Amino acid sequence: MFSELWLSQRYLRAGKKEKIISLTALISMIGIAIGVMVLIVVISVMSGFDRFLEDKMVGTNAHLSLEFYGGSKEPYRVIDKLKEFPYVKGASPFINGQALVKNENSIFGVEVRGIDPKLQAETSDINEYLKLGSYDFSGNEIAVGQELALRLGLGVGGKVSLISPATLTKTDFRIKGIFNSGMYLYDSSLILTSIKGAQDFYKMPDMVSGLAVKVDNAYKVEDIKEKIYRDLTGVGPYQARTWIDANRNFLEALKLEKIVMFIVVTMTTVVAAFGIVSTLIMSVMSRIKDIGILRSVGARTKSILQIFVFQGMSIGVAGIILGVTAGVSLALSLDKVVDFISRIIGRELIPKDIYYFDRIPVNINIGDISLILLSALAITLVASIYPAYYATRIIPSEAVRHE
Repeated sequence: MFSELWLSQRYLRAGKKEKIISLTALISMIGIAIGVMVLIVVISVMSGFDRFLEDKMVGTNAHLSLEFYGGSKEPYRVIDKLKEFPYVKGASPFINGQALVKNENSIFGVEVRGIDPKLQAETSDINEYLKLGSYDFSGNEIAVGQELALRLGLGVGGKVSLISPATLTKTDFRIKGIFNSGMYLYDSSLILTSIKGAQDFYKMPDMVSGLAVKVDNAYKVEDIKEKIYRDLTGVGPYQARTWIDANRNFLEALKLEKIVMFIVVTMTTVVAAFGIVSTLIMSVMSRIKDIGILRSVGARTKSILQIFVFQGMSIGVAGIILGVTAGVSLALSLDKVVDFISRIIGRELIPKDIYYFDRIPVNINIGDISLILLSALAITLVASIYPAYYATRIIPSEAVRHE
């Protein structure tokens, strides 16, 4: 094997007649490197966006919600029981419902959530999202998302009329706070109020819809859900729903988008692999005499195959190493690149008031990098097989006579 590897590297070096082969090999290597680099940057940014959105979902909603059939009149007893479990870090009661907002001549639907602000802060990041006012609700006071406040044209102290589906009567609420979670879906349709305010609004005295639960690992919440079903008994019938369950369609769409983008960008590596095919074919054609001599002195078919497969893999591996280095470096310094482009064009490339983040979210995942490496190696190997196989079909006598 070592002799085959040495010969493969020897054939890559430029001789007087083979400079074009070395040039095409260099071009092929650069093509593979660019393909791998682009793939790493794209997948890292997409993974970063996925994690950014997931963090926003977890920050606005609980890791896990216990929804009681018919409601619960003893939420704090259940909370005390939940806090006995080592995997539970916090719990708070809530009331969830729908309502209609009446604004001049328009009516549209929103979600109203009654919360205990102090306990809610233990299960979500609502305090971090607060921009104006406070959550110290008393009477008919609410907190609204920033997008909803802009739609209503109101600020702290403004009044909003809500129509309850339970009574079909209009109730006036005063805006006590404005929050911004960074998720348009929540900021444009979520209204927070006190437990007492929600109970009065929905006519469900001394009752809550369920409990919001914070666990020790938000990304293993599916396993924890099964533990809660097993451990939490004697509290009445309930359904446990994780933040993944609540956003399953959205998360599946993100996953599909990432897969499709991976396939599309991988095509750049496939195109670059055609350069390896052409380089190896040229190398085989220029080495017909050498192949004939090797076969005449007893070289096996397997050895001839290995020489040119190693030659193709050398080009691919060099390109992959260069691509990984450049891709990881570019992904880590993407903010500097964006700032540089913004200065050139004279405006922000990614407006912060639209996307709600100061830095481009990048998540360099070892699993993603490994998949990219394996894919590039597989493409390089496939590209090397046909030219190498063609070299094994050369008949020694015909090769020498041809020369």
